[in-house]
Amino acid sequence: MNTLIRIIALSALPLLAATAAAEVTQDCIVEGTVNKQKAREAGKDVYLRFHSASRASNDASCHLNRQGSRVVFKEPRNALIENAPDGATVQYRYTELNHQQGQWTLLNVSL
Repeated sequence: MNTLIRIIALSALPLLAATAAAEVTQDCIVEGTVNKQKAREAGKDVYLRFHSASRASNDASCHLNRQGSRVVFKEPRNALIENAPDGATVQYRYTELNHQQGQWTLLNVSL
C-alpha cells in the first residue's frame, strides 16, 4: 500500500510543479452589454460591447487596452448569453497565464 501511495505522489509532482510555475499575467473582471442589433449587422449570434474591466485578484494586473491588445473575446458556442435579451449586462472573468491566450469564464448575466 505504501508503494502505491509513493507512486501516486511521485507521478503528481510534475503536475504540481507545472501549476506552480504558471504565472497569472492577466486576471480581470470584464463587464459588457449584449447588443442584438450589432450582432445582426456583424452576422454573429452574439455581440458584446465591453465597457469596464477591473482587477479580479491581487495576483495579477488587469490591462485591457482597446488598441494593440492581444486580448480577444471569442464568441462562445452554446453559451447562455446567446439567448440573453438586448441590453442584458454580462460579466466575465478573463484569466491569462504566462502571456498566452486567455480563458473567458462567464460569471453572471443580468436581465
